[in-house]
Amino acid sequence: MSEGAGVRDGAGRPRRLVDLIGAFLWSPLDGATWRANLAILLGLLIAMLSIGTLSACFSAGGSMLIWLIGIPIIGLGIEFSRLFARVERWRMTLVDRRPLLPHPYRPFDGPPRRPFGPWVRAWAETEFLDANRWRDVVYSLVLAPLAALEFAVAVGLWAAAIGLIAAPLVLAGLRSIGVGPLLEDVPVAWDTAVVVAMIIGLALVPVAASVSRGLMLMHRAVVEGLLCVSPSAALRQEVERLRGSRSAAVELEASELRRIERDLHDGAQQRLVMLTIDLGLAAERLDRDPASARVLVVEAQDQARQALAELRDLVRGIAPAILLDRGLVAALGAIAGRCPVPTIVQSTLPAGTRLPDAMERTAYFVVAEALANVAKHASAGRCEIRCRAEERGLVVEVWDNGAGGARILPTGGLSGLAGRVEALDGSLEVESPPGGPTLVRAVIPPAAYVPR
Repeated sequence: MSEGAGVRDGAGRPRRLVDLIGAFLWSPLDGATWRANLAILLGLLIAMLSIGTLSACFSAGGSMLIWLIGIPIIGLGIEFSRLFARVERWRMTLVDRRPLLPHPYRPFDGPPRRPFGPWVRAWAETEFLDANRWRDVVYSLVLAPLAALEFAVAVGLWAAAIGLIAAPLVLAGLRSIGVGPLLEDVPVAWDTAVVVAMIIGLALVPVAASVSRGLMLMHRAVVEGLLCVSPSAALRQEVERLRGSRSAAVELEASELRRIERDLHDGAQQRLVMLTIDLGLAAERLDRDPASARVLVVEAQDQARQALAELRDLVRGIAPAILLDRGLVAALGAIAGRCPVPTIVQSTLPAGTRLPDAMERTAYFVVAEALANVAKHASAGRCEIRCRAEERGLVVEVWDNGAGGARILPTGGLSGLAGRVEALDGSLEVESPPGGPTLVRAVIPPAAYVPR
């Protein structure tokens, strides 16, 4: 080893060793140690409460399964385990301030307007087929022995340390009550033993503090493994989501350009070609046949009007004028008025609220496509458009009481809407059991929900 390397090692290793020793000796006075002890105490209380609650729910639910009453009772126990999992994630932040990412649960938005049977089935699938809910149940059952072991080890070490440090007081108390002469008959140097006991007790104090913190750090690892999404996995999911959103945005842009090109080629361009031909023929006949030229000019005017109408429709397909001028709620009211199925608009957005252009256009086209499907395929007698701002973002829903059976197919219009919504990191859901009703829900996340 060279001289420079030896100096580097000699300067580095003792410094790290001194830091470790200093942290070990300072641990009894560190606030994290007492937060760890508080977490251990809370853990035993939470474990007792969770094991008691789950045992009551599962035993009562299991005994009543024959009458089917036990199914919701067991579901209640699963939901209690979710509550305890949330409390446990909070408890782990007492020692380590880094936030924990909860694992995702299968969503259930409550009873929509559909028959009772499909709603019960959806609830049962959400409650009993969600792997992360069962991970919460497993953790709630494992928590009891872990919390008891942590409590026993931590309390035992602290009790031993405090007891040994208090040895002089114990000896003085024994002597004060007249036991001193009896102790002197035993061939033990009690004063020396007391001093040794105090030294051992003082040495045990940082050991107890470090063990308490170590136990909670290991428990946090268990919580991260069972109740959380690891940061690396969350990062991979975010990268995949962003990759999918980017692909959806690129595909949406390409499809929109193809649609505009097709509409221009098949509509306005053909009208303008016919207009040019009619004007050319009119110019040739103007001197020798003015009456025929006048007819051609009138036809050219008609072709120009039709071309303007088609261009206006094309622009409206890109961004309706009422959407640009008056906002989303007014545009939804206009499109509801044109729908052949009786449609009402229910919006909780404040009057005059304007959203980013991309959000307004996406919400508008979701509603427009959904209403078009209702008019063509649903055989519905009533339709509702719902628009509201929630914590998760802007929510736009189209509900109808038609025949149901709608699906997001790769080549269908709903698939294009899903891509448009995913381009804004949102989601499109379709609930359409056979027999109806149908609910199309688009959620645009809070990151894009910035009123202007």
